[in-house]
Amino acid sequence: MKIDPKEIDAIRELVNIGVGKAAGILSEMTGSTIELQIPIVHLYSEKEFHQIESSLGGERYAAVTLNFEGAFSGVTFSIFPAKSADILIAAITGDEPDFSDKILHLNAIHAETLKEVGNILINGVMGSITNVLGKQLLYSLPTYSEGEIPALIESVRSEHREAIFIAETRMFIRSLDIEGKILLIMGSNSLEGLIARVREISEQ
Repeated sequence: MKIDPKEIDAIRELVNIGVGKAAGILSEMTGSTIELQIPIVHLYSEKEFHQIESSLGGERYAAVTLNFEGAFSGVTFSIFPAKSADILIAAITGDEPDFSDKILHLNAIHAETLKEVGNILINGVMGSITNVLGKQLLYSLPTYSEGEIPALIESVRSEHREAIFIAETRMFIRSLDIEGKILLIMGSNSLEGLIARVREISEQ
């Protein structure tokens, strides 16, 4: 399916609105103003999977996963590298950041904190998209896991892995730089439905 750059821009704006709403909630949680960088959005087909692997490398991430179904279906990931996960946890819990390059040092409380943050980010983005669709989606409960991005994507059922959006953004809390990514993975029919609705709105 061919997608016009303007349609990618429209999806980027939806992600931007959703992340902005999530940042407002996180600002209240941390007691600090959160500044955001406008997300960079890339779209890959399943055939271009090797490009994702080569561009994102083998870093291990903390990931929150949410499955959705309804008007369109798929999986959304909110993922953070180790140092960004440390900063987020410290900002919310008041602990001192570890600044470790390894995810494995995180304990169960830290994992639950990241799951809450990831859920807020995912719901912000998906809420922005469903508002445009004008339809409701059903969501699974969020789950927390750790792994490399290619492995996370490969864990998604093949019928939901035909289109992969990767939105990269940065948040700044107390001048600290936090890297985060949203992965929106869906089947081709779901992608066509989303793009068709974006086109309808742009033509109004």
